[in-house]
Amino acid sequence: MLSIAVFFAVQAIFPPKKPAPSAITDSTAAKTAASTPDTTTTVHITVPGASGIVGVPVNAMNAGAAVPATRPETTVVAVRQDSGATFAISNIGATPVSVVMNAYANRARSGKVDLVAERSLVKYQIVTNKKVPIDLSSTAFTTVHHGDTVTYTAPVTSNGVSGTVSIQYVFGTDGHLVRVQGSATGIDAGYLVIALPETFTVAERDSASDLNAYAYSYDSKRDGTRSVLFSKLDPGDQQLVEGPITWVAAKSKYFVVGLLAPKGGRPFEELDLTGGVKTSKVATRGHASVVVPIANSGQFAFDLYTGPQEWRRLHAVGQDFDQVNPYGWAIFRGFLQPIATSVIRLVLWMHRELQLSYGWVLIVLGVLIRLILWPLNQSAMRTSLKMQRLQPELQAVQERYKNDREKQQQAMMQVYKEHNMNPLSPLTGCLPMFLPMPILLALFFVFQNTIEFRGVPFLWLNDLSAHDPYYILPVLMAASMYLLSWLGMRNMPSNPQSKMMSYMMPGMFLLFLGRAAAGLNLYYAAQNLAALPQQWLLIRDRGKQNDGTGSSGASATKTLAKGAAKSSKKG
Repeated sequence: MLSIAVFFAVQAIFPPKKPAPSAITDSTAAKTAASTPDTTTTVHITVPGASGIVGVPVNAMNAGAAVPATRPETTVVAVRQDSGATFAISNIGATPVSVVMNAYANRARSGKVDLVAERSLVKYQIVTNKKVPIDLSSTAFTTVHHGDTVTYTAPVTSNGVSGTVSIQYVFGTDGHLVRVQGSATGIDAGYLVIALPETFTVAERDSASDLNAYAYSYDSKRDGTRSVLFSKLDPGDQQLVEGPITWVAAKSKYFVVGLLAPKGGRPFEELDLTGGVKTSKVATRGHASVVVPIANSGQFAFDLYTGPQEWRRLHAVGQDFDQVNPYGWAIFRGFLQPIATSVIRLVLWMHRELQLSYGWVLIVLGVLIRLILWPLNQSAMRTSLKMQRLQPELQAVQERYKNDREKQQQAMMQVYKEHNMNPLSPLTGCLPMFLPMPILLALFFVFQNTIEFRGVPFLWLNDLSAHDPYYILPVLMAASMYLLSWLGMRNMPSNPQSKMMSYMMPGMFLLFLGRAAAGLNLYYAAQNLAALPQQWLLIRDRGKQNDGTGSSGASATKTLAKGAAKSSKKG
């Protein structure tokens, strides 16, 4: 706890330096909003259950009928209505204006989750090699739709530069992953600048937890996987992330909008992050734009993921996109990320193979962890009993050679050797106590945004990802923790420090985890209860030892008296 407090204090006192803003993007043009009239023409397309995403050539526009861009038009594409998404793409700006999650209800209001909070999901801008920006957010495109492909084409003119821009969406059976590809001809295009979502629609009952999770994530060759919360971006301040960049994303607590460089293709050039205006204490807005290189032929391509932060789905996307939400603080991430990923995979496997609800899976996991650690705990307990027998002799040696440090150390080492122990034995005996902690800490982060637990009921709980409304589990967790400590002190000499910690630690955990996810408290309470039988065995063995050799306190007194007598004779 002290280490965590020091870490946060250092982060607050010495924040990381922010790089200079980028000179490539034109922020004014990127913020231009498309003014879309209320009346639109809607075309519905249902993508059949074909296999995989198949890229369609950009120039293959002869299939299907072209719709003149005389008025705003919205094309609705429904992909896997059971578990995918329904896209509504406007010809104004050639951008999705609605992406509805078919399988996820908005828990803050009626209806389903829509990832588009404002007029468009993303905004496009072409930048020529001469740094001439061409804003596409208000451009009226001509629409061509055929099968699982929707293509938008429009002539563009800006600052004496004119040409043609085409943007094509190819939908596959994944339901959330879309191939976006296009071309810019006649304008000497150098870059496609894409503005990511600036905010999301609140979709959780606990709006504060949802808003506090708003962040931009990216994976760069230089920095690795990083996540920047909106709250860490001061209004107007900019950060520049240099490429090569594999993917960038904007995310809420459970959902993500990600742009991925094509596999085997050119990575993104750079990412610009800017803090949004704060209208309250919670940061709800941010600005991010990524630079996509355009080939000499005028072609560009990337993948667009719009969906839940579901581990199996993100893992299937590849390119380490399953790390879009890095677990743990930056200093511990390299240690916690593999543990968190392994725990998620184990929980999902148990849920699928054992056909158990997630609540029972967490209980089984807590018991399983204790069973795995049973041999180590037994070894630790035996070491503890040995140390208990050894303490009087060590105290006698310390008293005998209290004025001669060198002889004292030699004598203590001799005592350890006679009992087949060493000075590090107490530390190895404590090791099993700390082994479950990394899993507990990993689960703390996992429950913050693992959508598999979202809205999952168990017993009296309506949602394992939310806190227990009656605080039954936190109290049970703290009570079981105290019971373990109380049993651990039985048949031992009185120790005021241990007694004080037996009260303090459960109280601290109750305060720390009281409003944490109910699933986390369920797991920890199950683990504590599963440890009670082994703790009872320790008490029994300790009682037998005391019955055979006399109480520890009496043994210590006799040994000290003997040592004092020898020391007196020597004097």
